[in-house]
Amino acid sequence: MKLFGPGAELTELATRIMNEDLAALENERSAGWDVNAVFHVTRHVDVPPLTLALSAHKIKVIHWLLEKNADVNNNDYPALITATASCKPAIVQSLIDKGAVVNQSDKVGKTALSTALYGTRYDNIPVLLANGYNLAADGRSLRQAVSNRQYPAIKILLEAGVDVNLHQPDMVFPYNPTPVCVAAQNNDFNTVKLLVEKGADVTIKDKYGERPYNAAVANKNEEMIAYLRALEPPEWHEEAQRLAALKKYKIPAKLLALLKSDHRRMEIPGNEYVSYIEFNRIVDLKEVNWNKHTFLDLLSDADNYGAEGLLVWYPKKKCLASADYEHGELKELGSVEDFLRNPGEQLNSIFE
Repeated sequence: MKLFGPGAELTELATRIMNEDLAALENERSAGWDVNAVFHVTRHVDVPPLTLALSAHKIKVIHWLLEKNADVNNNDYPALITATASCKPAIVQSLIDKGAVVNQSDKVGKTALSTALYGTRYDNIPVLLANGYNLAADGRSLRQAVSNRQYPAIKILLEAGVDVNLHQPDMVFPYNPTPVCVAAQNNDFNTVKLLVEKGADVTIKDKYGERPYNAAVANKNEEMIAYLRALEPPEWHEEAQRLAALKKYKIPAKLLALLKSDHRRMEIPGNEYVSYIEFNRIVDLKEVNWNKHTFLDLLSDADNYGAEGLLVWYPKKKCLASADYEHGELKELGSVEDFLRNPGEQLNSIFE
């Protein structure tokens, strides 16, 4: 992980580290320099010497600092988390041999494995696993690899026995999808099948009610749709069964007729935000429980915007609404009749 750009002006000490001038560094230490002290690398970057040496893969300086008992488990700058993104396996192993905690995470939740993925240093993953990395508690790394199509890493993790259904929210995926759901969202059918072969449960929904099948529908991938539908309970795809399950939502007759229709695309001519929306089939509606609200996510597609949450049926108030997942807000709109009378006006109110 680079700490600064090519044009950055380095301090004198940083220059010595980057030049691997061990004699000068030894003189600094003899004069009282603390090798664990955070220092100015540039005007805007302050880190311990070991962090700089690891991020730049300055091997001579790394070994010199380790000989001088540099702290490898600094809570603010865990050495292993920097090393796995930037360094070769031998350096990673050296840090572990010096006592670096393999399962340490930094203040924002990054782990040695997540940064190995970030730096595409797949060769460091086996080192971590061999030294006790707790893969059984890691509900993020497989999903990260799947999201970024990091196929070598996916292979390593699956061969190591990672739980394909373990999933935990993080900053990238606060809505907490499973790896197989992310693969479906990526339209990555081969990875979907691979994960299913390894035991992925395609019926698990994310925080917004989406499961892999919904993602396949959104991507209009008919082959994936058929594959995933065959793995789900049949009643989820039978209209009569879905209608019975959705009865509690008291969907108005006009909306129900639209959702059961073969003509669910609605053109919105002249609208400055969206020129069309397309409603889900009744069997593809997502039931969502979010921020103490329960509603049905109505759209499968929307021009210029993500369809998720854009237009929902909110049974508590018997009205349409829009769920802004990013900002945590549910905006109530009008009735179904109001919407069908002037959909453009109702959609405009979402963005005002």
